[in-house]
Amino acid sequence: MFYKIFDDKQVKHISDALFNKPLVDGKHTQQLSNAYEIKENKEHPVPSDINDYIQDVFLSKRFVKHIFAPTNFTARIYNQYVTNDFYDYHIDPFKSTLSDSPPMQFNYGFTIGLTDDYEGGEFVLQTESGEIGYKVGKGEAVIFPIIYPHKVVPVTKGCRQNIIGWFESKITYEQSYILKHLEEVLSIHLDLIKSNKDQDLFKDLLTKSILIQSYLVNKWSL
Repeated sequence: MFYKIFDDKQVKHISDALFNKPLVDGKHTQQLSNAYEIKENKEHPVPSDINDYIQDVFLSKRFVKHIFAPTNFTARIYNQYVTNDFYDYHIDPFKSTLSDSPPMQFNYGFTIGLTDDYEGGEFVLQTESGEIGYKVGKGEAVIFPIIYPHKVVPVTKGCRQNIIGWFESKITYEQSYILKHLEEVLSIHLDLIKSNKDQDLFKDLLTKSILIQSYLVNKWSL
C-alpha cells in the first residue's frame, strides 16, 4: 500500500539529521550468503532520536492507526542508491537480529522516500497478482507484508535516498485491505458532509462507518 506520510518540512528534518553520516557498504548489513551478487548501495543506521521522530509522525496518521494498528515499530536503516546501485529480490527478516531485548518480531515492512530527483530505482513487490512497482517520492511510503519478496531496480540517474523499517501488527494484510477501503469510504463521507447542505444522512452514514471500523480494528488487533 502506497501513502503520503511526511511533508517537506518533516523530510528535511530527517534528511538534515542524516546528512554527512558515514556510509558503509550495504552488503555488510545483508545476511544472505549471496549479498555480493544481489546488493549494491550504501547505508547507515537510523539514530534513535530520528527513529522516535519517524514513529511519532507515522503513528499520528489516522489511516496508519486504523488500517494497521502498529506495534514494535522501528525505522532501522537509511540507505542511498546512486547510478547503477540496486538491490535484487530478497525477503526481510521476521525478527530483529540487532541488540533488541527482547527481540522484536515483524510482519510488515516499509520504505520511506526522502528524495525525488532520481530516475530508475523503483521499489518492486512480488505479490500473488504479479509484480507491482512504485516510484517512491519524497515523503511517500510503501507498506507491505514482510513475506513479499521485493527489490530496488538499478538507479539510472541521480541519488535515491530512503529509510527502511518494520513493525508488528495483529491485523493481517487481507484485513488491512478491507480497513483501507473502509477508510476511503470515511474520507468520502467527510468530503460530502463538508460540501452538502443536507448533512443528516451523511452524518449518519459516517457514524455507522466509524463504529464498524472501530469494531474491526479492536477485534483484529487483539
